[in-house]
Amino acid sequence: MQRTKSTLLAVFLTVGVGVSVAAGGAPMGPPIAVLGEGQWSVGGEFAHEQMDLEAFGISVETIDGEFSTFYAQPFTLKDLAVNMGFVTLGYGICDNWDLFLRAGAADGQDDLILHPATADNAEERFGFDGNFGFAWGAGTRATFCRTGPWSFGGLVQVTWFDPGSSDFQLGGIDDPLGYVTGDVDIKYWQTQVALTIVYEIDRWRVWGGPFLQFIEGDLELDGQYVVEGDVVGTVANCADIEESSQFGAHVGISAQVADQWRLWVEGQITSDSWLIGIGTAFTPESLGL
Repeated sequence: MQRTKSTLLAVFLTVGVGVSVAAGGAPMGPPIAVLGEGQWSVGGEFAHEQMDLEAFGISVETIDGEFSTFYAQPFTLKDLAVNMGFVTLGYGICDNWDLFLRAGAADGQDDLILHPATADNAEERFGFDGNFGFAWGAGTRATFCRTGPWSFGGLVQVTWFDPGSSDFQLGGIDDPLGYVTGDVDIKYWQTQVALTIVYEIDRWRVWGGPFLQFIEGDLELDGQYVVEGDVVGTVANCADIEESSQFGAHVGISAQVADQWRLWVEGQITSDSWLIGIGTAFTPESLGL
Protein backbone atom coordinates (compact mmCIF):
# COMPACT_ATOMS: atom_id res chain seq x y z
CA MET A 1 0.00 0.00 0.00
CA GLN A 2 2.82 2.41 0.87
CA ARG A 3 4.45 1.82 -2.51
CA THR A 4 1.14 2.38 -4.34
CA LYS A 5 0.62 5.67 -2.50
CA SER A 6 4.09 6.88 -3.43
CA THR A 7 3.54 5.98 -7.08
CA LEU A 8 0.24 7.89 -7.25
CA LEU A 9 1.74 10.93 -5.55
CA ALA A 10 4.71 10.91 -7.94
CA VAL A 11 2.38 10.76 -10.94
CA PHE A 12 0.36 13.68 -9.62
CA LEU A 13 3.49 15.76 -9.13
CA THR A 14 4.60 15.06 -12.64
CA VAL A 15 1.26 16.25 -14.00
CA GLY A 16 1.58 19.40 -11.90
CA VAL A 17 5.09 20.21 -13.06
CA GLY A 18 4.05 19.55 -16.66
CA VAL A 19 1.44 22.31 -16.46
CA SER A 20 4.12 24.76 -15.45
CA VAL A 21 5.63 24.95 -18.90
CA ALA A 22 2.37 24.94 -20.77
CA ALA A 23 3.22 28.06 -22.63
CA GLY A 24 5.95 28.58 -25.12
CA GLY A 25 6.97 31.20 -27.68
CA ALA A 26 5.14 34.38 -28.60
CA PRO A 27 4.58 35.94 -32.04
CA MET A 28 7.22 38.45 -33.15
CA GLY A 29 5.58 40.32 -36.02
CA PRO A 30 7.89 42.21 -38.38
CA PRO A 31 11.23 42.21 -36.47
CA ILE A 32 12.33 45.69 -37.63
CA ALA A 33 11.14 49.21 -36.76
CA VAL A 34 7.71 49.79 -38.36
CA LEU A 35 6.71 53.14 -36.78
CA GLY A 36 7.92 56.66 -37.34
CA GLU A 37 9.24 58.89 -34.57
CA GLY A 38 6.46 59.72 -32.10
CA GLN A 39 3.95 57.46 -33.84
CA TRP A 40 1.59 55.06 -32.00
CA SER A 41 -0.03 51.81 -33.08
CA VAL A 42 -2.60 49.43 -31.62
CA GLY A 43 -3.21 45.89 -32.85
CA GLY A 44 -3.82 42.24 -32.13
CA GLU A 45 -1.93 38.94 -32.42
CA PHE A 46 -2.87 35.27 -32.35
CA ALA A 47 -0.51 32.28 -32.48
CA HIS A 48 -0.50 28.50 -32.18
CA GLU A 49 2.64 26.67 -31.07
CA GLN A 50 3.51 23.00 -30.65
CA MET A 51 6.65 21.68 -28.95
CA ASP A 52 8.36 19.00 -26.86
CA LEU A 53 9.97 19.90 -23.53
CA GLU A 54 11.98 18.06 -20.88
CA ALA A 55 11.83 18.92 -17.16
CA PHE A 56 12.44 17.70 -13.60
CA GLY A 57 10.21 18.06 -10.55
CA ILE A 58 11.18 17.64 -6.89
CA SER A 59 8.44 16.04 -4.77
CA VAL A 60 8.10 15.87 -0.98
CA GLU A 61 5.40 13.58 0.41
CA THR A 62 4.04 12.69 3.82
CA ILE A 63 1.95 9.66 4.73
CA ASP A 64 -0.21 9.62 7.89
CA GLY A 65 1.27 12.93 9.02
CA GLU A 66 4.91 11.79 8.88
CA PHE A 67 7.64 12.65 6.39
CA SER A 68 7.93 9.88 3.83
CA THR A 69 10.37 10.73 1.06
CA PHE A 70 11.47 13.20 -1.58
CA TYR A 71 12.87 12.52 -5.04
CA ALA A 72 13.50 13.97 -8.51
CA GLN A 73 11.20 12.84 -11.33
CA PRO A 74 12.04 13.36 -15.03
CA PHE A 75 9.26 13.80 -17.56
CA THR A 76 8.55 14.89 -21.14
CA LEU A 77 5.81 17.19 -22.38
CA LYS A 78 4.99 15.61 -25.72
CA ASP A 79 3.29 17.64 -28.46
CA LEU A 80 2.49 20.54 -26.14
CA ALA A 81 -0.02 22.74 -28.02
CA VAL A 82 -0.39 26.39 -26.97
CA ASN A 83 -2.94 28.92 -28.22
CA MET A 84 -2.34 32.59 -27.36
CA GLY A 85 -3.93 35.94 -28.17
CA PHE A 86 -2.75 39.48 -27.40
CA VAL A 87 -3.70 43.12 -27.75
CA THR A 88 -0.61 45.18 -28.61
CA LEU A 89 0.45 48.81 -28.24
CA GLY A 90 3.50 50.23 -30.04
CA TYR A 91 5.42 53.52 -29.99
CA GLY A 92 8.17 54.85 -32.26
CA ILE A 93 11.15 56.24 -30.32
CA CYS A 94 12.68 57.27 -33.63
CA ASP A 95 12.36 56.18 -37.25
CA ASN A 96 14.59 53.15 -36.61
CA TRP A 97 13.51 52.11 -33.11
CA ASP A 98 10.13 50.92 -31.75
CA LEU A 99 8.91 49.81 -28.33
CA PHE A 100 5.83 47.63 -27.79
CA LEU A 101 3.65 46.13 -25.05
CA ARG A 102 1.27 43.17 -25.26
CA ALA A 103 -1.42 41.78 -22.95
CA GLY A 104 -3.72 38.81 -23.42
CA ALA A 105 -4.18 35.14 -22.54
CA ALA A 106 -2.76 31.68 -23.33
CA ASP A 107 -3.74 28.06 -22.73
CA GLY A 108 -2.10 24.66 -23.23
CA GLN A 109 -2.88 21.02 -24.00
CA ASP A 110 -0.39 18.16 -24.09
CA ASP A 111 0.57 14.56 -23.31
CA LEU A 112 2.73 14.24 -20.20
CA ILE A 113 5.14 11.31 -20.17
CA LEU A 114 6.33 10.21 -16.73
CA HIS A 115 9.69 8.50 -17.06
CA PRO A 116 10.39 5.81 -14.44
CA ALA A 117 12.27 7.13 -11.41
CA THR A 118 13.43 3.58 -10.67
CA ALA A 119 13.69 0.36 -12.64
CA ASP A 120 10.62 -0.95 -10.77
CA ASN A 121 8.26 1.65 -12.31
CA ALA A 122 6.89 1.72 -15.84
CA GLU A 123 6.62 4.79 -18.06
CA GLU A 124 3.21 6.49 -17.82
CA ARG A 125 1.43 8.95 -20.14
CA PHE A 126 -1.25 11.43 -19.12
CA GLY A 127 -3.23 14.19 -20.85
CA PHE A 128 -3.65 17.79 -19.71
CA ASP A 129 -6.10 20.45 -20.95
CA GLY A 130 -5.46 23.87 -19.44
CA ASN A 131 -7.61 26.99 -19.25
CA PHE A 132 -6.76 30.40 -20.67
CA GLY A 133 -4.68 32.44 -18.22
CA PHE A 134 -3.21 35.94 -18.17
CA ALA A 135 -0.13 36.73 -20.27
CA TRP A 136 1.70 39.97 -21.01
CA GLY A 137 5.00 41.09 -22.45
CA ALA A 138 7.21 43.87 -23.78
CA GLY A 139 9.86 44.24 -26.40
CA THR A 140 11.73 46.41 -28.83
CA ARG A 141 12.38 46.35 -32.59
CA ALA A 142 15.15 48.17 -34.41
CA THR A 143 16.32 48.69 -37.98
CA PHE A 144 20.11 48.61 -38.15
CA CYS A 145 20.59 49.66 -41.77
CA ARG A 146 18.81 49.97 -45.12
CA THR A 147 20.13 49.56 -48.65
CA GLY A 148 17.70 49.75 -51.56
CA PRO A 149 14.78 47.36 -50.91
CA TRP A 150 16.75 45.52 -48.20
CA SER A 151 16.66 46.20 -44.46
CA PHE A 152 18.54 44.58 -41.58
CA GLY A 153 17.20 44.62 -38.05
CA GLY A 154 16.40 42.75 -34.88
CA LEU A 155 14.00 42.20 -32.01
CA VAL A 156 14.16 41.44 -28.29
CA GLN A 157 10.97 40.45 -26.45
CA VAL A 158 10.03 38.99 -23.07
CA THR A 159 6.61 37.44 -22.33
CA TRP A 160 5.24 36.63 -18.87
CA PHE A 161 2.66 33.89 -18.33
CA ASP A 162 0.72 33.67 -15.04
CA PRO A 163 -2.19 31.20 -15.40
CA GLY A 164 -2.78 31.16 -11.62
CA SER A 165 -3.96 28.07 -9.74
CA SER A 166 -5.45 24.99 -11.39
CA ASP A 167 -7.27 22.10 -9.67
CA PHE A 168 -6.28 18.48 -10.31
CA GLN A 169 -7.56 15.03 -9.50
CA LEU A 170 -5.64 11.86 -10.28
CA GLY A 171 -7.61 8.64 -9.95
CA GLY A 172 -11.30 8.08 -9.25
CA ILE A 173 -13.20 8.69 -6.02
CA ASP A 174 -14.32 5.04 -6.03
CA ASP A 175 -10.80 3.70 -6.59
CA PRO A 176 -9.96 1.42 -3.62
CA LEU A 177 -6.33 2.56 -3.87
CA GLY A 178 -7.39 6.18 -3.44
CA TYR A 179 -6.83 9.30 -5.49
CA VAL A 180 -4.82 12.53 -5.38
CA THR A 181 -6.42 15.98 -5.49
CA GLY A 182 -4.92 19.45 -5.16
CA ASP A 183 -3.91 22.62 -6.95
CA VAL A 184 -0.88 24.02 -8.74
CA ASP A 185 0.28 27.63 -9.17
CA ILE A 186 2.69 28.52 -11.98
CA LYS A 187 4.51 31.60 -13.31
CA TYR A 188 7.19 31.78 -16.02
CA TRP A 189 9.07 33.99 -18.50
CA GLN A 190 9.82 33.34 -22.16
CA THR A 191 12.51 35.38 -23.92
CA GLN A 192 13.39 35.67 -27.63
CA VAL A 193 16.21 37.51 -29.41
CA ALA A 194 15.95 37.64 -33.22
CA LEU A 195 17.89 38.99 -36.18
CA THR A 196 16.34 39.49 -39.60
CA ILE A 197 16.79 40.55 -43.20
CA VAL A 198 13.76 42.16 -44.88
CA TYR A 199 12.92 42.68 -48.56
CA GLU A 200 10.33 45.35 -49.40
CA ILE A 201 8.40 45.71 -52.65
CA ASP A 202 5.42 48.06 -53.02
CA ARG A 203 3.24 47.42 -49.95
CA TRP A 204 4.78 44.02 -49.13
CA ARG A 205 7.54 42.96 -46.75
CA VAL A 206 9.12 39.49 -46.65
CA TRP A 207 11.58 38.59 -43.90
CA GLY A 208 13.57 35.78 -42.35
CA GLY A 209 16.45 35.11 -39.98
CA PRO A 210 17.70 33.28 -36.86
CA PHE A 211 16.52 33.65 -33.27
CA LEU A 212 17.37 32.44 -29.76
CA GLN A 213 14.76 31.56 -27.11
CA PHE A 214 14.61 30.20 -23.56
CA ILE A 215 12.03 29.68 -20.77
CA GLU A 216 12.41 30.11 -17.01
CA GLY A 217 9.78 30.00 -14.27
CA ASP A 218 8.48 28.73 -10.92
CA LEU A 219 5.91 26.19 -9.78
CA GLU A 220 4.20 25.64 -6.41
CA LEU A 221 2.02 22.57 -5.93
CA ASP A 222 -0.01 21.27 -2.97
CA GLY A 223 -2.04 18.05 -2.96
CA GLN A 224 -3.75 15.51 -0.75
CA TYR A 225 -3.91 11.73 -1.02
CA VAL A 226 -7.43 10.49 -0.21
CA VAL A 227 -8.45 6.88 0.51
CA GLU A 228 -12.10 6.00 1.15
CA GLY A 229 -12.90 9.65 1.91
CA ASP A 230 -10.06 10.14 4.42
CA VAL A 231 -6.97 12.29 3.82
CA VAL A 232 -4.02 9.99 4.53
CA GLY A 233 -1.16 11.98 3.00
CA THR A 234 0.02 15.23 1.48
CA VAL A 235 2.34 16.17 -1.31
CA ALA A 236 4.18 19.42 -2.10
CA ASN A 237 6.28 20.46 -5.04
CA CYS A 238 8.48 23.50 -5.72
CA ALA A 239 10.18 23.45 -9.09
CA ASP A 240 12.34 25.73 -11.21
CA ILE A 241 11.21 25.64 -14.83
CA GLU A 242 14.15 26.05 -17.18
CA GLU A 243 14.61 25.32 -20.88
CA SER A 244 18.08 25.29 -22.38
CA SER A 245 18.52 28.09 -24.90
CA GLN A 246 17.49 27.02 -28.39
CA PHE A 247 18.35 28.42 -31.80
CA GLY A 248 15.70 28.55 -34.47
CA ALA A 249 14.60 30.27 -37.67
CA HIS A 250 11.70 32.60 -38.37
CA VAL A 251 10.03 33.80 -41.60
CA GLY A 252 7.12 36.09 -42.34
CA ILE A 253 5.28 38.31 -44.78
CA SER A 254 3.33 41.52 -44.16
CA ALA A 255 1.09 43.72 -46.30
CA GLN A 256 0.01 47.33 -45.95
CA VAL A 257 -3.63 46.58 -46.79
CA ALA A 258 -4.72 50.21 -46.23
CA ASP A 259 -2.95 53.46 -45.42
CA GLN A 260 -3.36 52.82 -41.69
CA TRP A 261 -3.58 49.02 -41.49
CA ARG A 262 -0.92 46.31 -41.63
CA LEU A 263 -1.47 42.55 -41.66
CA TRP A 264 1.18 39.83 -41.30
CA VAL A 265 1.68 36.08 -41.09
CA GLU A 266 4.78 34.46 -39.57
CA GLY A 267 6.34 31.11 -38.76
CA GLN A 268 8.97 30.03 -36.22
CA ILE A 269 10.76 26.69 -35.91
CA THR A 270 13.40 25.12 -33.64
CA SER A 271 14.51 21.52 -33.25
CA ASP A 272 11.70 20.89 -30.70
CA SER A 273 8.98 23.42 -31.58
CA TRP A 274 7.10 25.29 -34.28
CA LEU A 275 4.77 28.32 -34.25
CA ILE A 276 2.37 29.94 -36.71
CA GLY A 277 1.11 33.44 -35.96
CA ILE A 278 -0.99 36.21 -37.50
CA GLY A 279 -1.30 39.84 -36.52
CA THR A 280 -2.61 43.26 -37.44
CA ALA A 281 -1.80 46.83 -36.41
CA PHE A 282 -3.50 50.19 -36.87
CA THR A 283 -1.43 53.40 -37.10
CA PRO A 284 -2.80 56.96 -37.11
CA GLU A 285 -0.83 57.93 -40.22
CA SER A 286 0.40 56.12 -43.33
CA LEU A 287 4.03 54.99 -43.21
CA GLY A 288 4.29 55.21 -46.97
CA LEU A 289 5.09 51.53 -47.48
